[in-house]
Amino acid sequence: MESFLTAFCEKMFFPILHPIFAPTNTFLSKFYQPYATICAIGFFIGAMIWVGVVLHEPYVNRGRAVRSIWTDLRLWTVLSMLPHVFVYFYFY
Repeated sequence: MESFLTAFCEKMFFPILHPIFAPTNTFLSKFYQPYATICAIGFFIGAMIWVGVVLHEPYVNRGRAVRSIWTDLRLWTVLSMLPHVFVYFYFY
């Protein structure tokens, strides 16, 4: 049984979003799904390495008042992206 919210969202957003995303979905449906998962995990891990190691600390933490490990944005960037990586690994 279709819920009210599902029916509402389909009626409101499908006509707007379908023309935008249908060509992308058609193009991406040709690719093997595990390859897409591997690419997504690679992008997340690459972004974490880039922010955590490559970018200079003064650039990432520009303007912070308290110099503590808990106010370092590099740490919070990595911590906030880890759940996404775990979800991709879980469903891989």
